[in-house]
Amino acid sequence: MTTTPPSGPATSGGESHEDLIQQLGIALLDLAPETGWRRIDLVSSMTVPVQDLGLTVIMDDGSRPEVRPPHELNVVLAKLRTLTYQPGRGAWFSARVSMNPPGAIFYNYNYDYEPRLTPQMKPEDYAEDLKMFPREPEHVPGWLREKLAAANGEEQK
Repeated sequence: MTTTPPSGPATSGGESHEDLIQQLGIALLDLAPETGWRRIDLVSSMTVPVQDLGLTVIMDDGSRPEVRPPHELNVVLAKLRTLTYQPGRGAWFSARVSMNPPGAIFYNYNYDYEPRLTPQMKPEDYAEDLKMFPREPEHVPGWLREKLAAANGEEQK
């Protein structure tokens, strides 16, 4: 995974990378208990047609209360994914945003490795994603080549 600066100055709505990260941070703080938390982890796996979101709050005592992430986080993450798209390299497939008290935010983006989902995304999901966020051949990892071939009904040799 890599931490990558945005490719453009702002979204079509005028939001910068910093604005979107701040929106995520505020939303995460709103979801966390007022006191006693040690870390908040938000993990998103995404293609254009599919979004998966996981949220974990770790308390000082090690417990992990159940917290359901609101759909609005997917909206912000989709904007972030579009903003961080790198022409030729593509868009990230998963992202992690973590927060430690009192509000330090850390983030990284995975442009290269297949997201771990159950069930896995369909090959067609990746093909659709590549239409929206094209990649140069040297930035298409082997696993993605296999998915694209499967989406096109081709057999890998």
